Amino acid sequence: MITTICLIILVFAIIGKPAGQLVDKLKGIDWKKFSDSAWLRITRFAKKAGRSATRILLIFYYTLTSEKLSVTEKALLYAGIIYIAVPRDLLPRRLFGLLGMVDDAAVGAWVYNKISKNISPAVIQKAEDTLNEWFGPEIVTGTEVRKID
Repeated sequence: MITTICLIILVFAIIGKPAGQLVDKLKGIDWKKFSDSAWLRITRFAKKAGRSATRILLIFYYTLTSEKLSVTEKALLYAGIIYIAVPRDLLPRRLFGLLGMVDDAAVGAWVYNKISKNISPAVIQKAEDTLNEWFGPEIVTGTEVRKID
């Protein structure tokens, strides 16, 4: 139920409609429980999607665990994680190919833009540390990124 409400809030926010009554339903929610659920989805997604696609979800996750966010911002972050990490999409990749990835990218970019003021350097570092733990460290030389063996 909470996941559905968060996804509806995301849709309302994207189309510019107020979602006040829905946000009110989320007040008092234990976001720790939902951040744990998000973490599970991210770990499953990471194995299939790889380092680059997982980066934004980890940034969303570590920002979601911040205490300074409003209920609306938490709902948007949680919905963004769920929308990107869950295989069911508005435009399924298996049917729409590249276009099926565009909706995920658009949602990710939109949510990132809305919460970017809450993304601290510490959050980005935690995301990079997790990526290094899961996928191994990378080095950047010029414009090329290579995994260190």
